[in-house]
Amino acid sequence: MFQIKDKVENIAGNVEGIPKDYYDLSVLNAVDKGSKLGSLFIVNLVLGALIFFSFLFAGLGVSYWIGQALGNIVYGFFIVAGFLLLIFITIVIMKSKVIVPFLRNLIIKNIYD
Repeated sequence: MFQIKDKVENIAGNVEGIPKDYYDLSVLNAVDKGSKLGSLFIVNLVLGALIFFSFLFAGLGVSYWIGQALGNIVYGFFIVAGFLLLIFITIVIMKSKVIVPFLRNLIIKNIYD
C-alpha cells in the first residue's frame, strides 16, 4: 500500500514540476535568441562603422584624385557626389521590392536559427 502511495506522490511531484520546467526552458530559449540577436547587432554595427569610414575615406581620395586629374579639385568632389546621388536614388527605388524583403527574411532567419 505504501509503495503505491509513494509512487502516486512521486508522479504528482513530477506533474507539478512540468509547467515550471517548460517555463524555464522558454526563458532559456528567449535568452538564447536575444543574446544571438544582440551579438549580431553589435558585430554588424561595428562592421557598418568600418565600412562607412572606408567608403568615406575612399570617396574623399577618389574625389581628390579625379579633381587633380581634371585640374580643379571641386570638379572631382561634384563628380563623386553625383555618383553617390545616383546610387542613393537606385537604393530608394529598389527599397520596397528588393531591400526590405531581403532584410526582413534575414532577420526572420536569424530569429529562428
